[in-house]
Amino acid sequence: MHAVPILYKGWTLTPLAVGTIGSFASMLVIVDPDGDRRAMGPLGDFRTEVEACEFAIDCGQRIADGRDHHKNFVKRWPLH
Repeated sequence: MHAVPILYKGWTLTPLAVGTIGSFASMLVIVDPDGDRRAMGPLGDFRTEVEACEFAIDCGQRIADGRDHHKNFVKRWPLH
C-alpha cells in the first residue's frame, strides 16, 4: 500500500494501491480546501503499485481542477 499524501492547489491527495504483484487496485483519499474528506475507488486495476498511485493522483488533480466529477466519490469525515 502506498499512502504518501501530496498537496495540489490546496487539496490533499493520498493515493492508495492495494494488491499483489501484477494486480493493484487504485484508490484515492482526497481532502478539499474546506477540509471535507472523501474516498474514491476502486478506480481500476494496474500492473504495478506505482501505476495505480499515479492514476489516483491524476484523478485527484482532475477533480481539484474541476475537470472531472467522479461518481465513485463517497463523502467521509469532515476534518473540522
